[in-house]
Amino acid sequence: MEEYLIRLEFLKDAIIGSGYSVPGFIDADVLYDEYGFPYIGGKTLKGKLGEMATVFINMIKGVPELSCFAKVFWQKRDRLFGVANEYEHNTLKFSDCEMSKNIRDYFRAHMNSSGITPSEILEALTHTETTTAIDYEKGVAKENSLRNFRVINRGITLYATVKSPVKLDEDERIILASACSLLRHLGALETKGKGLANVSLHYEGRNVTPEFIKLLDKKVKTGV
Repeated sequence: MEEYLIRLEFLKDAIIGSGYSVPGFIDADVLYDEYGFPYIGGKTLKGKLGEMATVFINMIKGVPELSCFAKVFWQKRDRLFGVANEYEHNTLKFSDCEMSKNIRDYFRAHMNSSGITPSEILEALTHTETTTAIDYEKGVAKENSLRNFRVINRGITLYATVKSPVKLDEDERIILASACSLLRHLGALETKGKGLANVSLHYEGRNVTPEFIKLLDKKVKTGV
């Protein structure tokens, strides 16, 4: 088994909906744990990276010197991220994407003595924003279009562990690293600048994103 770490730093505020709301206050809330720390579900992160892996393979299909690898990459992509409605035990296993364990453990250990509450932690790491839709013909806000969102603050960094039941080969490392590199936005209102993120892949304590992506150059030169 191999274990990787994904580091996700929000460069812009992010609206990562949880499907929950706070009646009369928040129309779309974020996921957060019992101590108030926001996080992204592991299935959500895996799904987004699976999408980016598909984008990556579609990109290389359009490059003559790379298109010959597309068929094999599709097979490897499905092994890594799975196929819809099919269970495969060899796919990657993602933890939830959370703040640093050291930070969470520190506040958990000192919450009682310091008097800090989970709601205060949540308020420190997030804020609320209001949006509305405009009726451009009338020049006013559309009726019943006012929405309140809880937003994760820019600058926050989250981490997820990724476990592979078997050692990844070079193709699979290329796909995973490329998917991380291509994942630039998460959540709602991407076109309005929300959710911009820097995502990198780490292995044995170092950022291996560029190193793994460069393995593609090796494939081009060797043809395998």
